This record gives sequence, structure tokens and C-alpha cells, in this order.
Amino acid sequence: MKEINRTVQLIEVGPRDGFQSIKTFIPTEKKIALVKTLLAAGIRRMEVTSFVSPKAIPQMADAREVVAAVKAERVEGLQLTALVPNAFGARAALEMELDAVNFVLSVSETHNRENVRRTVDESFGELAKIAEEYAAVEKAPRILLSLATTFGCPFEGPQPVSRVADMVHRAAGLGVTRIIFADTIGVADPLQMETFWEDILPVLPEDLELSLHLHDTRGLGLANVYAALRFPVHSLEASFGGFGGCPFAPGAAGNIATEDLVNMLERMGISTGVDVETLSRAALELARFAPEAFNSHMARVVAGKTACCGPA
Repeated sequence: MKEINRTVQLIEVGPRDGFQSIKTFIPTEKKIALVKTLLAAGIRRMEVTSFVSPKAIPQMADAREVVAAVKAERVEGLQLTALVPNAFGARAALEMELDAVNFVLSVSETHNRENVRRTVDESFGELAKIAEEYAAVEKAPRILLSLATTFGCPFEGPQPVSRVADMVHRAAGLGVTRIIFADTIGVADPLQMETFWEDILPVLPEDLELSLHLHDTRGLGLANVYAALRFPVHSLEASFGGFGGCPFAPGAAGNIATEDLVNMLERMGISTGVDVETLSRAALELARFAPEAFNSHMARVVAGKTACCGPA
């Protein structure tokens, strides 16, 4: 049996993926307070917002205010990323002096058209434009790429690993330094996860950070994490409270809950530096805005403990 990867790092995406999935507008001061609680819990790598059109996603209309408030905390070791759909968003991230930008495109041609209204080639063209603009700036953010539908598409079904690998090489040639393999609709299973890594690792470029972004649609999120921990995955993305999701998987659960992931990793002897109870309190607070989308085991444990025994 392969050794467990004990150096994997945690990346919190709730302030982007989680907030973005909630229809009720979360007041800016509440967003900032929730992010500060995440920092207090020990989170140090975070996708803090998305620079998108407020007409498209009203929840992200206060992106600059949230970023400015979080940066003002001056937390040592904090790394902030923003999702950007285009060069306009990338310029905003540059102005805000973020550490990295996350550009998303789909392995599936159909999903990419439905999700961002572009062909895959057109998306790569936009990514190339961002890379070219950043190359002219001395301290530009790192460029990351999320490959949506890596493990399956709601329109096309399973995607060939060879296609995923080709897209990774294409992205690396543009200066991308981290690849996030996303199970966008939560269809992966542990055996598929193992096979994926066995097939793709030998053909990947060197010196890339490899991440996983898993959804818990069918309750297999943490099982898939366990399978992936047998391979050199550098980081795992999760969302506090389990918020998030894909509009093409209606009624499905969102991301794996960060507090559930932290609990599992810590119990396996993998240090995260994150306090589960503080993280769970943030999840419970966010759940007030979308209780129907709340999907966290550990937050329920903390809530039950508080109700039974008083505040911790």
C-alpha cells in the first residue's frame, strides 16, 4: 500500500465558491467578518472572491471592498487568490495586489460553452491574453487554472485523461503554475480517482502544483480525498459549511466542507493548523443565509455540543 501524503495543504474557497452560490445577498460587513473568522481558525490559503460582472453575479459586487478589508488584517503567511473569468478580472486582481488568479475552463467542450459562453480554444485565447499582460508586470499574480469537469461532464459524460493532460501542457506553456483538477458535478469515485492519478502523473510537466477541487454531490467527497492522498497532490480545496456547487447539477450538495476535511486529515495525523470548532462556527453563521445548502457534519457536531453543553 502506498504511503499517505502528509504534506498536502488546505485551500479555503468558501468566500468565493460558497458565497457565490448563495442567492440572498450577504452584506459586505458580514462577508468580511466571516473571512476574519476563517483567518482566526488558522486558514492561510484562500480564494477570497471573484472579479466578475456584478450583473452576472451580484453576490460578488463588493469584491474590492472584501479584498481590501482582508488585506488590511496583515496576517502573516496569508495567500489570497481570486477567480477571474477574463482579462478584465485579471486586471482588477493585479490592481488589488493579490497573490494569484484562478482562471476556469472546462475539459468538456459543451460544458465550457454552457458555463462561460466560449469554446475551449477561445478560453485558452483569453488565458493567453492574461499571461501576456502579466508577463509585462514585475510582481504580477501567479496564474492558476481550474479544469472543470475533469472527472465527468453533465452533457458529455466521462472525459479522457489524455485530453486533460493535453490541456495541462497547453496551460503550462502559458505560464500556469498550479492546476486544479475539479470534480465539478461530484461524479468521481475512489477507484476512478486512483486510476486518474496513475494515468496522468507520468505524462504531466514537472514543477506544477497539483490541486483537487471536489464536490460532495454523491457523498463521496472525502472518500475521493482519501484515495488521492496516495499520490503527490499538493493541495486540496474545500468550502466551509459545504457551500458551493455547480448550476448544472441542480439540487446537489456543494463542495466538501472544510471542517469535515480538516477533521479527517487531523485524525489521520496530517496537520492543517486549522481549528475545527472556530471553522464550524463560521459555517453555522453562513448557514443562516442558505440553510437548505448547508452540508457539514462537523459544524452539526459543534452546534450539538454547544446546545447540549453551552459555548465552548
